[in-house]
Amino acid sequence: MRHPQRLSVPIHLERNLPEPLQDQLTAQLRRAIVRGQLAPRSRMPSTRTLARVLGISRGVALAAFERLLAEGYIAGRHGSGTYVCAPANARPSSAGSGETRIDLRLDRPSAHGFPLAEWRAAWRRAGLHRPPLGGPPPAGLPALRAAIAAHLRDTRGLELDGHEVIVTAGYADALRLLLRAQGGHDPVIALEDPAPPRLRAALGRLGTVLPLPADGWGARTDRIPAACDVVAVLPERGLPLGTRMPLERRQALARWAADSGGLVLEPAFDGLFRDGPGPLPSVLALGDAWSTAMVGSLAEVLTPSLRLAFAVVPRRLAGEIEQVMPAGPSITCQLAVTELLGSGCVAGRVAGLSAQYEAKRALVRQTLEAYPHMRLLGARTGAAATLLLPVSVPAGSVAAALRARRVEVTELAAYHHPDAQPGNGIVLGFGHLDGLSLRRALHALTRTLDEHRLARRTAA
Repeated sequence: MRHPQRLSVPIHLERNLPEPLQDQLTAQLRRAIVRGQLAPRSRMPSTRTLARVLGISRGVALAAFERLLAEGYIAGRHGSGTYVCAPANARPSSAGSGETRIDLRLDRPSAHGFPLAEWRAAWRRAGLHRPPLGGPPPAGLPALRAAIAAHLRDTRGLELDGHEVIVTAGYADALRLLLRAQGGHDPVIALEDPAPPRLRAALGRLGTVLPLPADGWGARTDRIPAACDVVAVLPERGLPLGTRMPLERRQALARWAADSGGLVLEPAFDGLFRDGPGPLPSVLALGDAWSTAMVGSLAEVLTPSLRLAFAVVPRRLAGEIEQVMPAGPSITCQLAVTELLGSGCVAGRVAGLSAQYEAKRALVRQTLEAYPHMRLLGARTGAAATLLLPVSVPAGSVAAALRARRVEVTELAAYHHPDAQPGNGIVLGFGHLDGLSLRRALHALTRTLDEHRLARRTAA
């Protein structure tokens, strides 16, 4: 591949990778800027020149430049061209010199293939509306609430006859309003264990969190602690183990809620990027409308910076919640998200991410299932997997060796309640990585496992 004019680093675009060409180009230009291979204040080639030299369409080059502009790595000067930003304006992905650090921790959504044109158009049209004098309704714009309900119907098969959708300014607000209405100022919450640390921390700020043990089939419904107000589960894809709760346990949860007067809480988009069979009926679909709820956001699909979330609450709690609603998202934000949902942009983004993640999961499985003395969990759905290690290989030792190779992972112990027995493993979040970075991370991981004397299977 020839080098672009006035560009001192090679660009290699592979058309057989799962990442679109614009994502590969963005990642390689970003890496060159972070490493200093593209000097601050140096002039970038034009998109027309870049497209001609690399043999790609100009639209691919434009999309890459737009991403880098949005991230602050480059800046345009009217009538002069595009320049690399000074280090203070850029956002490097690692500190210090040397190779870029690769972060395999969770809660890092993918930016690959982001629908930038649709995003801009939705916000532009939303800005044309005159805001109401009294602000949006406390529970959110009716059109947005209807669009969220329609999306849940199309993706989860939910008919919200006994529930109301309430729009909030963030995930934490949605949890707080729902739990306060159900359990007062110190609700007792049984949380599936292990579970994402961020979810445990959010619930812990609102009440007393008790562990609900999980096995290979998800949360143990026969181990629900006594006197719980709320049971929080992840039935479609229990992170970090990737478990899927069978129908019998979902029905048992619904019966517990009906008999105890408690509330079952589940994520609205649990198992969103599943490849294969569709989701089983949610607990909300199986249970009494008085005792089931959901909380969700578009952080994984669009961006965590979008300050908008929602709760699907029993109608018995909706009126009480609306009376204490804090200020919600701006009217412009609500209008833009309404259009993104109604136009099919969100559904298209989900489909695109699902295809990306499946290709990356295949690479993870191909690499790590070669070790017979370990178990790889959760690598059939979503954008994360857990590697269970033998007791002779402490997870802390593997994590430390990876950090020395500039690869960050999370130990499985961080996903467990402090009173629970932690597992020995590491959790890998890879959905946000480009193909080259994922390959480099997996290479570092296999070298580390080899150094810990974990044998691989040999070819027949």
